Amino acid sequence: MNGAVAPRWEFPPAQDISALLAADAPPVVARLLAGRGIDSERKLREFLHPPHRLPYDPLRLSGMDVAVQRLYRAVERGETAGIFGDFDVDGITGTAIICEGLTALGVSAIPYLPSRTDEGHGLSTTAVDALINAGASLIVTVDTGITDAVPVAHANSRGADVIITDHHVPSHELPPAAACINPHLPQGELPLFQYPFSDLCGAGIAFKLVQGLYEFLGQPWNPALLELAALGTVADLVPLLDENRYIVSEGIRRIAETRRPGLLALCQTARLSPDALDTEAISFQIVPRLNSAGRMGDPMDSLRLLTTASPEEAADLAHKLDALNRERRDATSDALELAYAQVDAMPSLPSVLIVADEGILPGVAGLVAGRLSERYQRPSVALSLGEGYAVASARSIPGFSVIDAVQSVEDLLTRYGGHSQAAGFTVARRDLDEAALRLQSYADERLNTADLTPTLRIDAEASLNELTRDAKEWLAALEPFGKGNPRPVFASTGVRVLDAQHMGYSQQHLRLRVEQGGSEMTALAFGQGDAWEPDLARLDLAYTLMEDTHQPGNPLALRVTNFRPAQGA
Repeated sequence: MNGAVAPRWEFPPAQDISALLAADAPPVVARLLAGRGIDSERKLREFLHPPHRLPYDPLRLSGMDVAVQRLYRAVERGETAGIFGDFDVDGITGTAIICEGLTALGVSAIPYLPSRTDEGHGLSTTAVDALINAGASLIVTVDTGITDAVPVAHANSRGADVIITDHHVPSHELPPAAACINPHLPQGELPLFQYPFSDLCGAGIAFKLVQGLYEFLGQPWNPALLELAALGTVADLVPLLDENRYIVSEGIRRIAETRRPGLLALCQTARLSPDALDTEAISFQIVPRLNSAGRMGDPMDSLRLLTTASPEEAADLAHKLDALNRERRDATSDALELAYAQVDAMPSLPSVLIVADEGILPGVAGLVAGRLSERYQRPSVALSLGEGYAVASARSIPGFSVIDAVQSVEDLLTRYGGHSQAAGFTVARRDLDEAALRLQSYADERLNTADLTPTLRIDAEASLNELTRDAKEWLAALEPFGKGNPRPVFASTGVRVLDAQHMGYSQQHLRLRVEQGGSEMTALAFGQGDAWEPDLARLDLAYTLMEDTHQPGNPLALRVTNFRPAQGA
């Protein structure tokens, strides 16, 4: 049986933390910061309070000037614009941003989010015809379109212009659009005209487009758009650095006081307070509910939820998404059983895991591929088998570009798109075996000497008595956490186990009481109940710091990432 791969713990080298101690950082926080390259008061100050003006001038993005001028003409003429977005949270929030921005200027905006099952990723001639037939003379794409030359040419043939906003990797042939805004395209030659940050998500680029249009018109843009941009940025797992850090920080600050009925209803359904939202709550509570419509139903429900002015409609839609999310969880669980069984039947783990079944729904294939990559530390492809075609979602591991792998078989594909760590494609079932063999060969050539054992990177070793409220407040100042600025992982070695209890409806979680140097704390290991051995007396714990909200006074606790018997004990 091919089981999950246990991670190798990697501790940071010793660092000089004297400058950070002088800045009153607690020693455990100073070690964390130094390990991330923030080893001086100046660097700490610049990280917490960036010296440059944010948000950046959108006109520095290549193609933005042409796009803004075309939108200006649409405002002047009172045109109707079709806004075509992807069906995930990034595309949905970006579509909402542009619709709200244009509507406020008097442009009639028609949103269009495709069905994942019936239409798949990307702009299509069907969508183009639907938007033009509804009166659109301009089509703006969100989080998609950069590889869709045929439907863009079709739009042109029918007299409609297209503006593409996308952050996915372009193909060899750019679509014949009026403007393409994509950070992966060549920017200006002079540094002054180059955009300073290349990791915006689809919603981030949509926000920049609206920001650029409003600044061109000499009008203030609506700061409430940052609420939507923050949701999309967190959902798409782009690095939370630089301008993304600004978008998420400001967006979360505004969500705390949001007047959007949809966000208020969504928080109520998830039993969250808007002023308590952070990136973790958004990632695990808000994003899955918004994504559930695109995975299991109609993504327009999520768009309507985010943009409605009616509290009654918002409440109905929030309950609908909550029910869809429960369906999504069940479908994911069923699909994972099928996927794990296929992997277990393999004689050995190949360089890339490829699973396929009619029981893997298109809406959960990406979740299955992601879980396989995490569990087995391999690039993974999960295919939903339909009549005549298979729809695939691929997820990768650091150091392996899955979009490059997909592009190596593009001659076999009906459509594809994505970036280095996530991609999707559609392939005729008659070509599936050949595509799988070629993907496997591509991965074998590039991963045959790689160490595919997962690495758990520890930010700093800590004693339990160092985990104080002061340290927790310093960590809060480093938020928002996410890709590029991950939530800090600490390790405490040789801790003594005082008590161990299983929790959860199937006893899948652990609640430990541990002690070190006279300090006692609760450690919660979610989903790790099966790994517990009753005779473990001393442990090494890798964890993040949390508040145990189920206990009086919300004491600090350890959220266990991984545990092992104490090394050398």
